[in-house]
This record gives sequence, structure tokens and C-alpha cells, in this order.
Amino acid sequence: MWDKINVYQYQQFAEALKETDPIEQNVKLIAILNNWTINQVDQLSVERYIAEKEKLKFLSEEITGKPVRFIKVGKKRYRCIYDIRKIPAARYIESKHFLGDYVGNLHKLAASMVIPQKRFLFWFVNAKYDASRHEEYSQDMLEAKISDVYQSVVFFYHVYRNWIEVSKVYLVRELSKEMTKDQAIEVVANLISSMDGSIAPKLLPITKIAEFRKRMN
Repeated sequence: MWDKINVYQYQQFAEALKETDPIEQNVKLIAILNNWTINQVDQLSVERYIAEKEKLKFLSEEITGKPVRFIKVGKKRYRCIYDIRKIPAARYIESKHFLGDYVGNLHKLAASMVIPQKRFLFWFVNAKYDASRHEEYSQDMLEAKISDVYQSVVFFYHVYRNWIEVSKVYLVRELSKEMTKDQAIEVVANLISSMDGSIAPKLLPITKIAEFRKRMN
């Protein structure tokens, strides 16, 4: 089922799993899964409700897949950038900010590691990344498949974290083009510290998943 879930639904699942009442939690999860309202779930027959609740078992499963080269959203396409050297220095700083809430900001993190593409005749070519349109790119990422975005972001940030460790001098030099050297050194130190263990193998809260399994059983 994960391959049918988009990033926005995933984020909603994470919020719904914070619900302490098991019945309310199930109602919210069913509504999110089907893009229904709470009232629509309340109107379900007992048989249909049980059937829909059974579908939720995939939430306790790992998001499978692998990093992708392209993320498709409707007729739009974005190319994932895994070569850290091709990312503008200013985007390192915004990434650190988004890591404060990596589930809630997953779409923004994804928007910081892609380049929009445009159709040219029968194929796509890279378009210029416009930082002022980051919010637009982020909104597109909300509609992308979570299996694509999740795997790509996790892979990117493992590479990112390792690269920062071994490229401190280079990164300070690049950031110094936009700020003082002391500020650049501080940013790099903060990046290393904030990224340590920030991307978990599973982004949904593990404790909530464990509770959810019990309730489903």
C-alpha cells in the first residue's frame, strides 16, 4: 500500500498516530487512507469499518523501494540530485532548518534536493532551480509518492552527512562566499551536529507503530 500513499497522507498518518484514543485514531487513519471526511467514516457499516481497518496494517510495515532518479507529480517531473557538490551553498542552511521536524518538513527537504525539469520536444531537460519557488516545489512534493520521496531523502541525507564530515574545508570555503568565515564554520559545525542520527530507518514514530500493532491485534 505504501506505493499508493503520497507525502501529504504520510504526514497526516504521523499526526493521527499521536491520537491516544484507539477508536479516534482508527477513524482518522481510515479517513486519511481513503481521502474521506471523519463523518464519512462514521457512516460506515460495521463490516465495512472492519474491512477498512484491516487495510491499515501496512502502516506497521517498512517503506520499501530504492532511491529514484526522478520524482513525478502529475505532468511535472523533478530530477533528484545526489551529488552534493551540485547543490548551492545556501540550500545547506535551509536543510538544517527543515531538519527540526523532518516528518512535517519532508516535502521541503525533498524540494531542496531536486531540480525541476521541463518538457522539450519528446523528453525532459533540467530547468533552472529558482530558490524563490521553493514553496511551489514543496507543494508538488506533497503529492509525490512517499515510497519515492522517503527512499530518496534518506539516501541523500546519509550521503550528505558523510560528505560534510570529510569536506569541512571545502564547505566552509563555499559558505564563506555568502557569509563571514566564522559564520561558515559555525554553520558547518551545526550541520554535523543536527544531522547526527536525524534520519531514522522508519520515519513514523516507532513507539506509535508498536502501540498501533497492539490495537490492530
